[in-house]
Formats: sequence, C-alpha cells, structure tokens
Amino acid sequence: MEVQQAAEKLLKLSPSVRVVTICDMNGKVLFSARSSRVKLLLSKQESKMSLQNAARAWKVRKKLEKKLGACKYVLAEYGSVKRITMPAGPNHLLFITTTSAFDHKKVVNRVRTFR
Repeated sequence: MEVQQAAEKLLKLSPSVRVVTICDMNGKVLFSARSSRVKLLLSKQESKMSLQNAARAWKVRKKLEKKLGACKYVLAEYGSVKRITMPAGPNHLLFITTTSAFDHKKVVNRVRTFR
C-alpha cells in the first residue's frame, strides 16, 4: 500500500488519531501528515529528537530479536498523547500519535491489515 494512502486511512480511523509519520532507521522523516484538528505539541526540533531517539531504541530491539522475537510495536503513553511505534517494512518506522484516551489497539490492528 502506498505510504500516503496508508497515512490517510489512519487519520480517518478516528478523530483521536493526531499525527502519522514515516521515517527511516535514523529518524529522518520521509512522510508526515496530521489531522487538521490538531495543534502540534512539539517544536520541529523536539519532534526530530524524539524520532531519532525512537529509531535508536528500535535498533537495539532489533539486536534482541533472535532471543525475544520481532518487536511488533512500542507504546509510549504520556499525559497528553500516546505514541505508537511500529515497523513499516525492514528499513522504516511508522509513528502514530493519538489522544491519551484512545484505544491504541485499534490503530495497531488497522496497520496490520495494510501488510
């Protein structure tokens, strides 16, 4: 499925889905879209730092894969938002932010139908 189409489907899943971003394994943004209802909470610099840190952490998880199995997703729950990190193929990561009250499993299950 094309990246832009997948992002649009995720944004339409619920008004609670805030931002959808695809980045490479170094945290470089390849595509990003956000709901028109959303006010961004982080500056561009803060977002970049967050993506780079998450990409680094994902690389560590990949090293443990032989013993633990492949990581399916990571959920970071903050007071204001949830951030879901998932693989998007072998060389990319998908980041989805939702409101903190949203059931993140709806997003995870939807992404799994894309594969």
